Amino acid sequence: MQSVLGSLIRRLWGGYWIRSVFAIGLVLWFGLGGAIAAYADKAPQVLVFDTEPEAVSVMSVYETTPDTQLNAVSTVLKSSKAFFKGAEGFKGLSVLQSEDGSRVVALTQWTDAASYEAFMAQPVEDYTKYQKEYQKESSKGGQPPMTVTPAKTEVFELADMQIPSGMVPVIRGQGALVQLGEVSVAETEDLPEVLSEVEQALPAVTKMYPAPRSVMLLKSVDNSEALLMAYWGYAEEFQDLAQVPAVDVLSGLGAVEAEDGEEAGAIALPVPLKVDQHLYKVVNVIAPKPPKQYSKKSY
Repeated sequence: MQSVLGSLIRRLWGGYWIRSVFAIGLVLWFGLGGAIAAYADKAPQVLVFDTEPEAVSVMSVYETTPDTQLNAVSTVLKSSKAFFKGAEGFKGLSVLQSEDGSRVVALTQWTDAASYEAFMAQPVEDYTKYQKEYQKESSKGGQPPMTVTPAKTEVFELADMQIPSGMVPVIRGQGALVQLGEVSVAETEDLPEVLSEVEQALPAVTKMYPAPRSVMLLKSVDNSEALLMAYWGYAEEFQDLAQVPAVDVLSGLGAVEAEDGEEAGAIALPVPLKVDQHLYKVVNVIAPKPPKQYSKKSY
């Protein structure tokens, strides 16, 4: 009986159709595996904001015009990409362009302030090397790259946030909308009062219609500025970006309290403030280099 079964199996295996099915199966297995891996590599990147107390976010603001903004975006993105990716403690870079053409923002996330400080302490020649490489590549296209210097760079810590339960604060990839509201104080001792007022108003933001998907309040480590960051999803979700409402908890900051029946602002504070709010579109998100895998020599 066993010899009969063995003979039948050998005949089937020797048949062309069974070998073809087996070969097709192998192709599908490895092909689909490769496709899945390729899709994973091309999946939209996200900038995840670490909620640990040690984490910091760094915002560099570049002033532009509608005519120079595109070139500035290209310079900031391409000249920074390789430089940031391998830095110890680097957790992501997002480059944003304001809808009014007046600004480009590079927003990076770090595990702690020490990581960012170590990154900034490396020799200037290292960054110059990346700038020269970028300029050399760009010059091949015929358009000379522009030199950009940030108008300001601030280091922030997370002070408060409003996000759906169970979610994490993120900025998604290309085309996502982010509203940044910068509140600068003349005296550092005034910032705690500003933060307190904004924190009390944050729950009302979730009742807006439409409402941002997440809102984060950050404070600069030097106590000179607060940053309100609202994530609105993707631009394609709005027929007109003019429909994206400003997060109005900032609209009354610094207003004087009403007297004699005069109308007061939303939040009245007896301190001089500068509020600057812009709507941005994400150009790209750059993730850090993945951890090194074991090589064949390791085992």
